Order: sequence, then C-alpha cells, then structure tokens
Amino acid sequence: MDYTKKIRFGLGSFCAAFLLLSVLALQVASQDAPNFVGTWQMTMLAGGQGGGQGGQGGNGQGDAQPGDQGEGGGRRGGGGGRGPQTLVIAKDGDNYKVTHKTQRGDKTYDATVSGNAISWTEERPNRDGGTMKIQFKATIDGDALKGTFGGGQFSREFTAKRST
Repeated sequence: MDYTKKIRFGLGSFCAAFLLLSVLALQVASQDAPNFVGTWQMTMLAGGQGGGQGGQGGNGQGDAQPGDQGEGGGRRGGGGGRGPQTLVIAKDGDNYKVTHKTQRGDKTYDATVSGNAISWTEERPNRDGGTMKIQFKATIDGDALKGTFGGGQFSREFTAKRST
C-alpha cells in the first residue's frame, strides 16, 4: 500500500511541476515581441545635421530622400515634393527584410531586430555616380516608428506610422 501511495504522490508532484512550468513558459512566450511586420508610411522630419558644401540632409522639411541635398546643396533646397515614402517590413523565419518604396524605386534590404529596435543599411546612388551607404535605426512604440538615418556627413530623423 505504501508503494502505491508513493507512486501516486510522485506522479502527482510531477504533473503539478509540469503544469507550473508550462504556465510559466506560456507567460514568457506571451510577452509579445514588438511587431515590426507591416506597411509603414514614413515622414522625414525637419533639421538634422549637414556636412560641407550645403550638406546632405540639411534643414529641409517634407519628404526628403536619403542622399538629397539640404539648403544650398544642389539638387534640392529644403522641403518639397519627392512624394510619399513607404516601408514594408516582412519577416521570413528569423530574418527581417525592409522594402523602402520611394519615387526613385523600391529596394529591399536585410534588417536586424533587437528588442524594440530595428536597423538596416541602404545603398543609394549619389550624384557623383558612386553609391553611399545610409544607415537606418528606429524603435517601435505600438503603431509608430521613430528613428534616424544617416551616411557620410548627414543625419536626419524620421517617423513612420503603420498603415491600416
């Protein structure tokens, strides 16, 4: 009789421990990781830091494109209408991809996610016929992204709102 009581007690303890660990695992898993996946409408913010000869990025407002010139810089003097920009963030397994849609075309880049932050590097043509690398970094807060982009001697801020 004592032997069956010991087996029952041991089996009951095992089941209780398994149930407790399962609940704890579900709670940890349910702490949702930020959801970057989706379509985001992007807005470039005024200001930023430009470099010499008019600076890239400069003091423009509106829909500046990565690599556009700031005030006094050549192609572009401040705000203006390059049109809307969209980010489409997709997840394939553990990997993230960002497609940046602009009037210059759509380009897709690998992205890195760490906690509530995402980053990626774009390569865009510059006016000298070469290319420049532009690093984007953003953090997510619900349905909003806030971040910076920059390359060379410029940096700018941007925001993005999730499209519905």
